[in-house]
Amino acid sequence: MNNIRILIADDEFYIAEGLKEALVTEGYRVDMVHSGSDAADMLKKQVYHAVVFDLKMPGQDGLSLLKQVRVESPDTGVIMITAFGEVKTAVEAMRLGAYDFMTKPVDLKRLRLSLQHLLEKQALVAENKELRARLGSAEGEIVHQSAVMKQVCDTIEQAAMTDVPVLITGDTGTGKELVARAIHQKSSRRGESLVAMNCGAFAESLFESELFGYVKGAFTGAFSDKPGHFEAAKRGSLFFDEVGEIPLSNQVDLLRVLEEKVYRPVGSTKLVEAEVRTIFATNRDLEKEVAVGRFREDLYYRINVVPIQLPNLRDREEDIPLLVETFLDQFCSLHRKPRKDLTPEATQMVLKYAWPGNVRELKNMIEQLVVTCSDLEIGPDRLPNRLQEAKSEGFSVRLGTSIEAMERELIAQTLHQITANRKEAAAILGISVRALQYKLKRYDLKA
Repeated sequence: MNNIRILIADDEFYIAEGLKEALVTEGYRVDMVHSGSDAADMLKKQVYHAVVFDLKMPGQDGLSLLKQVRVESPDTGVIMITAFGEVKTAVEAMRLGAYDFMTKPVDLKRLRLSLQHLLEKQALVAENKELRARLGSAEGEIVHQSAVMKQVCDTIEQAAMTDVPVLITGDTGTGKELVARAIHQKSSRRGESLVAMNCGAFAESLFESELFGYVKGAFTGAFSDKPGHFEAAKRGSLFFDEVGEIPLSNQVDLLRVLEEKVYRPVGSTKLVEAEVRTIFATNRDLEKEVAVGRFREDLYYRINVVPIQLPNLRDREEDIPLLVETFLDQFCSLHRKPRKDLTPEATQMVLKYAWPGNVRELKNMIEQLVVTCSDLEIGPDRLPNRLQEAKSEGFSVRLGTSIEAMERELIAQTLHQITANRKEAAAILGISVRALQYKLKRYDLKA
């Protein structure tokens, strides 16, 4: 929390000190002023995650400051406090964009919780802004010329014409988020939000409230209503990233809302219509998860209406030069660098590498080269060691070599040249991690 900056503006010194002490104890970085004019000056010098304004202050009142924040720093959350608990004033403050309104003496526990919820909302908004920036617009961003990716793009076009659930599968780094963005951007919901939910980021006990939200008084500490991801994505699309990570006990909650199209916020007696389009992604084999009892079969069939399987980068080699050119254009422009190119020798090394991290690994490498390499032509010696080692170490087979010996050498070279990570090596070799471990023991190999 030491990166969260908060401004407190209250003309009553001891109240301001008490608020500051309570928030500093929570780990926030807090600035404090005692007049509206000083607060206005601070807002011009520093961007704050949140501000706490007293309604009545000398120089400039809280409502005036609220209007200033909404214009100059719309992402900053505003909490208003006042000794004058007039409903009319509270309504006006909320109408102007205040996140919360409290009367003096301020309940410090409620202030902490309100601030926590405000920051969680900001994080969700920021996450989706980052998602949009990272994925870009659908048009022109799925760079491809391979037949396998053309088929993926054709499926995206068809899926976008309806609201049926889509399940995107593929290894880490293959571009599942990019496909989700493309489906949303090409759909009739493109004018609304695409909200991403990382299913592996929430504890089992919090999953339901994160998904559906909760109402004031639903449980201890629920001092105000909090919308869930379904509400945040209303009329838009809700992207469940890593859906295979949802605990088994929570999967029935998701299944129910997908079937009934309604949900009930935690603590509420009212049903809310789930007016969203759902898109799912996972790097797990959900059929195997179903077989071993870690994923509900009925939920699997409910989300797998339109399946989209993304290939690994090594299986779409003809796309690599186009991706390299695209990333060079993108990052040279982003970092204000002169346009750089790979030499033919470096390009050959890039093409021969197995790319266990897929497109994400390639993208990260190109950005690193753009930032760190001063030459306009990037030669083989500037590429990461793993690419150079993959090139310099060959793997040849002599006639008369046994299959067993070939297998041993192939495993050894994969672990030595490409990746020492057993999970990645197993994926490259097309075997399970358990099978790889067995063969390492059998052939007396060290990973």
